[in-house]
Amino acid sequence: MAFINGPVPASFERRVTATVREFERDLRQAWPAVEGSAAALRFCLQDGAQSLTIDVEPAGVRRLGLFELPQLNVRYRFGSGEEEARRALLARLDRAMQKGGG
Repeated sequence: MAFINGPVPASFERRVTATVREFERDLRQAWPAVEGSAAALRFCLQDGAQSLTIDVEPAGVRRLGLFELPQLNVRYRFGSGEEEARRALLARLDRAMQKGGG
């Protein structure tokens, strides 16, 4: 979900298709200096003055016929900062963590 029209809110939630460990792997590839772990279900990162805390929570499995996809609820909470900084940080993460398929 991109915030193309309108501001990036200080906090929001997404549902993503991944296990907690897969999410951590992809996040670390996107942002190597991330702190936290899959075991803690929390990740924190800093980009200049802008901070971001990401909490993950397993949300079961989505079934499409015999195909099963693990789901996560992912909560993003930005620290104080300008909306422009939130947008830039989120865009960088989204680009780096984007999967194939469209």
